This record gives sequence, C-alpha cells and structure tokens, in this order.
Amino acid sequence: MKEINLTEGHILQKIISFSLPMIAGNLLQQIYNIVDTLIVGRCIGPDALASVGSSYTLMIFITSIIIGLCMGSGAFFLPIMVLKIFYNGLLVTKNNTRG
Repeated sequence: MKEINLTEGHILQKIISFSLPMIAGNLLQQIYNIVDTLIVGRCIGPDALASVGSSYTLMIFITSIIIGLCMGSGAFFLPIMVLKIFYNGLLVTKNNTRG
C-alpha cells in the first residue's frame, strides 16, 4: 500500500485524495437510502414508508451520540496513555543509564 504524506507537496491534491473514500461512502449510503425508500414506498405502502423515514432520523441520532462518546473518551484517555508511555520510557532510560 502506498503511503501518503500529508505534510509535503500540494495540499489540495492530498486533501482530495484523502477525502475521496469518505465521499464515495456517503454517496453509496445515500443511494442505499433512496433505493430503500423507493422499494418500501412502492411495494409495501405509505405507512411502512413513514416508519422507514422516522427510523432513519432515530438511527442518525443514535449514531451521532455514539461517535461523540467515542471521541470524548479518546480525548479523556489520551493524556493518561501519553503520560504512561512517557513515564515508562523515562523509567527504562533511567534504568539503562544507571548501568
């Protein structure tokens, strides 16, 4: 796999190549939602279509809450992990130099 360094070269090209997979994923999700709405609306009926529409909003809400909790927990645990790694590195260096 080719490694992309985002700190060197033309920034616009790097951002576009970095964001293309996310854009493709969002487009596929929207196509899935459109097809789902068409199939449910034509084959099952308006009541089922209304339930699909209301459940979509609920799923977006739940997903947003989970993503927010994951980001918040990462921000909470990151300083703890950095200090642990830094302390272990100092401890190993200190023990090695004592000889």
